[in-house]
Amino acid sequence: MVTRTDFYLGTGLTAQWLGSLQFACHPDNLLKLSHGRATLTAQGTSAYRTAVKDLLLMWAVGGLGAAHEPRNGWPWDWESSHCNDWIITHFGGAAHMTAGGGDRWHRLDPEDPRPPLQCGPPDFARWLRDPRAAPAVPLPVHRLPDTPATDCTHLV
Repeated sequence: MVTRTDFYLGTGLTAQWLGSLQFACHPDNLLKLSHGRATLTAQGTSAYRTAVKDLLLMWAVGGLGAAHEPRNGWPWDWESSHCNDWIITHFGGAAHMTAGGGDRWHRLDPEDPRPPLQCGPPDFARWLRDPRAAPAVPLPVHRLPDTPATDCTHLV
């Protein structure tokens, strides 16, 4: 199964996309790597930004999967991170995460950064029909408005 994780700085429609990982990038797997653990436990914005940059580099160099940096453009056929498995961001002095279609951000404890047991869409069938529908967390759109976007139903 292909896993996709997107990384942001901040929240809402103005969050800054820092990059994405593909293949085996479940948060539990990220915690096994020093750069992944540094990303999920970063308490400062600068430390988080550096950790994500290092993680993207080491993911590709280590042959763990594909790493996508913003300079190369949005890598997905869909318009936002709502269709991806995991979305990780940093605000308020800590990393937070949600799953695709998730309805809120879950703060990760820097001392014990395990992902929450439930952080995905509250209504999975509704999410498949419209992943951006409320109450999904607001996220920026990365495709041009006149470019057709793929929906999430092909991922299941």
